[in-house]
Amino acid sequence: MGSLILIKKISLFFLLISASLFSTSFAGRQSSFLNNFDQEELSAIHEEEQLRHERVLKMNTKDYGRYDPTPALSKPPFKLIPN
Repeated sequence: MGSLILIKKISLFFLLISASLFSTSFAGRQSSFLNNFDQEELSAIHEEEQLRHERVLKMNTKDYGRYDPTPALSKPPFKLIPN
């Protein structure tokens, strides 16, 4: 009967130690599944941005004409009134 209690105490102690080691082994570390998912998503976004950048570089900016701002409003030249 005494050995049964000793085995229970030892097994409980072993269970507590193994549970604490198991929890600390995963603390602060992301799973590899999340890392792979993030990298796949980032690579897809990077490819989209690269294609968009290529299209912008190929765009012909001469199609939009040149920048010619409207003339500023100024006073008309002074006209002499005849006497």
